[in-house]
Amino acid sequence: MERKLVSIEWLDSKGITHEWEYLDEIAPLLPSKCVSVGFLLEETEGYKTIAQSLSDTQVLGRTTIPCCAIQKVIKLRAFHPETPSYSAAEATEGVVLPPV
Repeated sequence: MERKLVSIEWLDSKGITHEWEYLDEIAPLLPSKCVSVGFLLEETEGYKTIAQSLSDTQVLGRTTIPCCAIQKVIKLRAFHPETPSYSAAEATEGVVLPPV
């Protein structure tokens, strides 16, 4: 089954403090900006699930990202060396398609 290859830009929570801090001395603790790339397995109103690798019958490295954390989804084009139209220039430049 053909799956979309996507890049998802999203925000994740951050918590790095491990000791007491004085309120008047703390700096803002901003969310982490993340980018995940994978094959889109599931897409609902609440979340998207991707996998880093897949075979005909199995997946490896699933990640589920809540839609409220997603900033951008980009559908990517996968290149396969066996394809006659494949070229090394296309592989190194990459191609980004319009957002999903």
